[in-house]
Amino acid sequence: MILGFYALMFVALGIWGLWLFMKWRELPDFANAVYISMRDKGLLSDRIDRESFAESFIRCEAPLAATYRWGAALFCLLALPPLIAGFNWIWTFFWRLGGAQPGPFEQGYMLQIFMTFLFVMGVIVGVLYLVTAYYYRNAPPTLKSEIRRLEGQTS
Repeated sequence: MILGFYALMFVALGIWGLWLFMKWRELPDFANAVYISMRDKGLLSDRIDRESFAESFIRCEAPLAATYRWGAALFCLLALPPLIAGFNWIWTFFWRLGGAQPGPFEQGYMLQIFMTFLFVMGVIVGVLYLVTAYYYRNAPPTLKSEIRRLEGQTS
């Protein structure tokens, strides 16, 4: 049952990855459609050509944050069994070091299971924090600023 649920998480992650892949593939065509629409509405000057607009649009509007989150989810899903096994090994080591007396600190009791949960969630939250901090430290520019840059304007 547990392995089936673990396999379903990989299936869900694969579906999400396929959806992201399709979004990345659709992006150049969507950039051209946005270029045509903005030119028809008079929002772009004649100085901006289609190729440079498409490059800037992809740089600004790509699903980069979702791709980073997908990578973090894949890493966490692959790291889940070693994290649990490692924490349980450390827990058992300290339990035996303390005399291995039967009681609430024995493996399988709620305290040990809860501490395993807290440890795994702490690691996952730490990974998500690092990925989010990296993304926002290197955030893509806005489309408005890229259009200004392409038109040769400053600020």
